[in-house]
Amino acid sequence: MFSKLSVRNIPEHIFRALESLAVRHDRSTEGEARQAIRAWVEPALIEQTRSTRRKELADRLNRMLKQINMSRRPQLLVSQIAEQIGEEHGESVENWFLGEEEPSFKQLTALAGLLGVDPDWLKHGDKKLYPVEYYRLPENPFAAVDWLQSWTPPERGAGDQTLETLHLVRNDNSTGNLYIVKESAAGHYVVYTTPIHVSEEIGTGGESSLAALFVTLQLLYSRYTSTSKLVVLGYQMRPDDVSQLISGNTNPGSLLGDSARSCWWEDIWDSKMVGQREYWPGWRALCARIEDVIAHRRYLNDVRIHIGEGILVEPNDIAE
Repeated sequence: MFSKLSVRNIPEHIFRALESLAVRHDRSTEGEARQAIRAWVEPALIEQTRSTRRKELADRLNRMLKQINMSRRPQLLVSQIAEQIGEEHGESVENWFLGEEEPSFKQLTALAGLLGVDPDWLKHGDKKLYPVEYYRLPENPFAAVDWLQSWTPPERGAGDQTLETLHLVRNDNSTGNLYIVKESAAGHYVVYTTPIHVSEEIGTGGESSLAALFVTLQLLYSRYTSTSKLVVLGYQMRPDDVSQLISGNTNPGSLLGDSARSCWWEDIWDSKMVGQREYWPGWRALCARIEDVIAHRRYLNDVRIHIGEGILVEPNDIAE
């Protein structure tokens, strides 16, 4: 229930005009007064709503730019953003970040495409800031490496990006979950979660996936060192940083620092390197266990033979 509103001391000529409007609109004088108050107040309410939306959008824009600049040198300027999305002036884009103007959905889509964030998050505040997807690596090493060296999986099309850096992240805990982060030449990121555990905490199915991963990483290393311009980096990342990575709300570049860098992916398949360093407790036991699995898989052994012969694309005469 709303409280009654009693308005006193209305000038007589105003009251007579209100009565005249009420007759014209076939309303009571009280009804006409309610309509007049509504017409006076609602524009202010609408402006307040618009102001709130502009402020929320500006908060998202500034949060996005701050995260991007945490891992970028030199810093990206708002004027540069304006130029790169085809705006004729920088002032209007600066006003987006100040909450003084609201860009169109088309402009926000262009901005999201430029900076590699989810357009729905930027426009509406839903979904995640950065894309996080699930992917199961093929157990065919050639198919797996083809995917690892591409910006998008084949079923999603080639896209308009070029993959520049591949980040292989192992969760530095007992389960050793594997995450794959792709970074494009434009500084965009896609994070992939996988069902692979690089640890002793695996069953029979896990052994098969891990055996395929060993040979996949061997093939990836051979291509990486001989024919590819792609940079491949390994990490052992703290569980709390992994949680941020897969949340989709933190720029991956700010988490992929030198402090977590590790060469585990280069050594895990190489018997000459396995004994030289213990990357985590149970490292050597895991490597021995998986090498035994590979020894009993003709297909994986054949792939290794081809890699040793310098055959880095799948030959026609190899069969699983």
